[in-house]
Amino acid sequence: MNKYKRLIIDLGYVVRAGDDEMIQHAKTAFYEDIMCAHKYDEAWDCISLEDAPGATEADIPEFLLEEETI
Repeated sequence: MNKYKRLIIDLGYVVRAGDDEMIQHAKTAFYEDIMCAHKYDEAWDCISLEDAPGATEADIPEFLLEEETI
């Protein structure tokens, strides 16, 4: 089992490399999907965990390592 996981937005499209029109169309659709997910409170459905092979403690953002103070 991996020691580290990566939190990701699990949303995307496969496009043909070098097809600028297709890439732009996918970018627009991607943005619209994100905005709709936010608007309809479905953003949590797009968040998942994946293994992060090769990740180290140094890859964890500092704000996640800070202790919470109440």
